[in-house]
Amino acid sequence: MNMAESPAGDPLYQRRFRPRLAIMIGGTLLAGVVLAAGVVVAGLHSVGEGEFLVLVNKTGRLVPDDLADEFADQVVLYPALVRSIAAKTNQSEDEVRAGYKGIRYEMLREGWHWINPYSNRAVLMKATYVAQDEIGVKIRRYGKPLAYPKTVATRGDERGPVAEPLKSGRHNINLLAYEVMKFPVIRIPEGHVGVVTLLSGREPKEKNTYTVAEGEKGVQQGVLPPGIVRENPFLKYIEIVDVRSHKYDMLGADAIHFPSNDSFDISMEGTIEWAIRPDRVAEVTVAYGDKTDILNKIILPNTRSIARIQGSKLQAREFISGKTRIAFQDNLLEELRRDCGKQGIEIKAALVRDIQPPAEIASLISQREQADQEMERSANQKEEAKAEALLVEQLERQGQNASIGDARRDVVTVTKEAEQRKVVSVTMANRELEVAKLTLQAAAKEASATVARGEARANVVRMEYVARAEPLKAAVNAFGDGETYAQLFFLEKIAPSIKSILSNTEGPFADIFKQFQMFPTTGNKGGEG
Repeated sequence: MNMAESPAGDPLYQRRFRPRLAIMIGGTLLAGVVLAAGVVVAGLHSVGEGEFLVLVNKTGRLVPDDLADEFADQVVLYPALVRSIAAKTNQSEDEVRAGYKGIRYEMLREGWHWINPYSNRAVLMKATYVAQDEIGVKIRRYGKPLAYPKTVATRGDERGPVAEPLKSGRHNINLLAYEVMKFPVIRIPEGHVGVVTLLSGREPKEKNTYTVAEGEKGVQQGVLPPGIVRENPFLKYIEIVDVRSHKYDMLGADAIHFPSNDSFDISMEGTIEWAIRPDRVAEVTVAYGDKTDILNKIILPNTRSIARIQGSKLQAREFISGKTRIAFQDNLLEELRRDCGKQGIEIKAALVRDIQPPAEIASLISQREQADQEMERSANQKEEAKAEALLVEQLERQGQNASIGDARRDVVTVTKEAEQRKVVSVTMANRELEVAKLTLQAAAKEASATVARGEARANVVRMEYVARAEPLKAAVNAFGDGETYAQLFFLEKIAPSIKSILSNTEGPFADIFKQFQMFPTTGNKGGEG
């Protein structure tokens, strides 16, 4: 057909179909743009605080056949698997993570991320929170199965519960690779301990024992003290054991019955106080069980056995006596402590409340016992009387001894006082003698000083008189004798006072002048001039 016959050459055809073709092409382009925009929008993800993205590769290759035996069942591209594939295929680890099907181990943190919705599926997850009174355990969903007898995964490529528990707080965990199980913390109250059973560990060296060494699988010898325990329950099972004192009353129907030496049935009621020995808590818990088991397996059988053995040594009437009952109780406590202590139980007290002999002999035994008590009371009174007499005698002797002792003490006191007074008197006399000696020495010195002062004053007086006598002596010598000088001295003193003399020639006053009329017959004794 030529062009003239072609519909495309028909003008009518062109007017009708060309606009439609343009619309179709435009619509197709618009749809492509809208689809591309939708893909962009669909692949855009916003990760907020406390959230993260986990990518799942929907397309890509499978695990190489050479690694199928080891990793064929793995759906998580965890680090060990990625390293093995990269080493096998000579690819980088990033290429392996992007080019193989499976769940990616790594997570995308807060922010905006564009993920190809065709090749990947993005799973938005929230952070895992462990409360303060909880612990978390991660259950790993990838890796190799645990080897027997392990119960927890201790290596990074093992599947199962992870040994290390999660502490309280926030944890970003890939929940497609892990499952998180939460358990309440274990609280061990006061008066209790925790017996630990290690569920995964080394095989015990010693078999068929109640407890094992530290780190071996089984019940550990050491126990946990009171407090809060945060342990992985897949790794350790903890049983709380009460180590406080317990009391068991054997009353009424629980009373112990045993035959006496004379074949009478004796009923004994009592109370036993016991506790588990702290150093054997784990062993006792494993061997016997809880406190009810301990009571039924250890305490009561031993109590019945010891009571029967001790009771068979005594006659029925002896159980009425207080002394016999005390001895029976002491023997029961001693043997019960010994036998139960070997089994890890400490008996703190064993009290016999009441021992009842048969009713048919109880009254007779009671009367006999009363008679024995009366005889014993009389004997006691007699002994008391002897003791009182002895006490009086001792008191009298003590009084005599006290008097003698007082007299001796007085003599000693007087002697000591006399000796002390003698010592004091001698000391004072010696002191007075020394004072007298010093006084005598001072007086002698004072006398010597007085004599010296007297001699000095006498010398001064003598020298003064000598000094005064020398001129007089010279004057006397000048007049020849002292009488002449005396007359001259007299006349010199009296002459200035005489103005006239009116007197007779007789009398004492005239005698004074008469002597001037007498002249010595000899020459001047002082020498001629």
